[in-house]
Amino acid sequence: MAVKSLASYEEYLYGCRFCPMCKPAAEVANITQLESHTTRARGMLLWRYLHDMTELTPRAVELLYQSTLDSISEAWCVNHYPVSAYTVSARAEAFGKGLAPEPVLEALGRRVPAQSDVRGDVLLLGSEAAEIGEISLLEPASRVLERAGHSFETLAMPSGAIEYCLGALKHGEERAREVVSMIEGAGATSIIADGPETLWALTRVYPLLEATLPVHIEITSISALLAKGVSKVSEKASAWKGKRALLHDSRSACALGERMAHDAAIQPGFQGPEETMGTGEVYEASRQVVDTLGVQRLNTVWTRSLSRSCGADDGLWLTYPRIAEQLACERLREAELLGAELMITDSLLCAWWLRSVRKSTDVEVCWLPELLV
Repeated sequence: MAVKSLASYEEYLYGCRFCPMCKPAAEVANITQLESHTTRARGMLLWRYLHDMTELTPRAVELLYQSTLDSISEAWCVNHYPVSAYTVSARAEAFGKGLAPEPVLEALGRRVPAQSDVRGDVLLLGSEAAEIGEISLLEPASRVLERAGHSFETLAMPSGAIEYCLGALKHGEERAREVVSMIEGAGATSIIADGPETLWALTRVYPLLEATLPVHIEITSISALLAKGVSKVSEKASAWKGKRALLHDSRSACALGERMAHDAAIQPGFQGPEETMGTGEVYEASRQVVDTLGVQRLNTVWTRSLSRSCGADDGLWLTYPRIAEQLACERLREAELLGAELMITDSLLCAWWLRSVRKSTDVEVCWLPELLV
């Protein structure tokens, strides 16, 4: 398995260039109010490029990067066109031609901490923490997992997911192979991912980069383990009972789900049920923890596969931080308008990013394990 060429998506680009229906789900375009940031404009640009009707100018390439991988448009689409996949292929084409914008090259060239060799049957892979550059952020999860009876060693190193998202496929493959080598060297039989982006990298991105883990290694997430053992560690969490919360799902969760939004979810006046916006353990695990704690989940159509990006997705927070900040502010504003006291997410990266831009709002941001510390 490998990343497909941009040309292989021609039929989808042809369809996207004529269709404006995903505009309500547009993340960046709804902030900038620029048609050039819409999925339709991107599809038109790439279709024209494939047919030698235009070139990948500096501005055209910049537009390819001034967004997430746009899986929300893919989820909103009644046919679920592979928007994320062709966006990666387009970025890979531009990157291969040496056309990547300077912010992308700077993001790829930054130094991130990597842990020395570890050994153990079970590893907590802290790739989101490593990307942030603060491995200590894993402490709440470590404490809760230990209280739940789990023994593990921590391995903190970038997964290669961001390199993949930016179209730097060789860089991503190198990162992925480093992770696989470290896991094999540790003698691990089980991996606990610190967040959805890490889990997505291990299970979905690595096969595309042809850097798969041995089949005998079990891969799970912190959220899944907490969902199974929440009753063992919930005695200190009574303070959250009755709190009104908006659950935030990262864009990586969309790629991990079993099913994206059903057609009914995009109809005017739709009110639920929530499962119509997408199904899968990646969504249910965090909700099981929150429900067990008695937290009051608030209803919104912008959840599960339709959850709007907080900006900490697909490398956008590194390449175009101003746009990513605006996305975070909009997500917090949405929570505030819904009357939320909390915004809860199972993504360490999302929690950290939302906190870093949180300003004039009383909405508290919590990473899921922090509810149980």
